[in-house]
Amino acid sequence: GSARNVTEDIYYVGASEKRTALFENVYPIPRGVAYNSYIILDEKAALIDTVDKSVTGQFFENVINVLDGRQLDYLVVNHMEPDHSSAITEVLVRYPEAKVVLTKLAAMILNQFFSCEISDRAIIVDEGDTLSLGKHTLTFVTAPMVHWPEVMMSYDDVSGALFSADAFGSFGAL
Repeated sequence: GSARNVTEDIYYVGASEKRTALFENVYPIPRGVAYNSYIILDEKAALIDTVDKSVTGQFFENVINVLDGRQLDYLVVNHMEPDHSSAITEVLVRYPEAKVVLTKLAAMILNQFFSCEISDRAIIVDEGDTLSLGKHTLTFVTAPMVHWPEVMMSYDDVSGALFSADAFGSFGAL
C-alpha cells in the first residue's frame, strides 16, 4: 500500500491519482493530485478526512493496514468538498462504532450530499473545542470560507501537526 508514517503514531493513508487530466473538469493537473487523509493511532484511533472516489480502493487498503484490526473511534471531517469527503459514507458503514467529529454546518452539508443520518454518532465542534485521543489532543480551529463555509482545521498538540483542510492545497501527486 501507499500508507506511510508521518510521525511515530500519525500515518498518511491518502492516495495519489495521475490519470485525470482536469481536476473538477476545470483545472489542468499534469502532475496529478494527492488526496490527503491521516490516521492518528493513540488510545483512540482517529481518521482525519477521507479521499476522492477515484482512489477509494487504495485508501481503504491503507486504512485497513494501518488500523491492523483496531476499531476506528473517530472520523474527523475538516472539509466537505468531494475530494476530501467522497469516502465518508463507506467509512461509516465499515466502522459503525466511529463517532463523526465535525462542525454544525458540515453536518448539514453531509446530510445534503449523502442523505447520511449521523445525529446518533455526531460530535459537533466549534472554535477552540478539543478532543483527547490519549496522549494526543486535537484542537479545532474554524476556518469558514477557506474555501467552503464549513471548513475547520485540526491541530495536534503532540506533533504540532496542523491538519489544514484545503488551506494550503496545491496540485501534484506524491
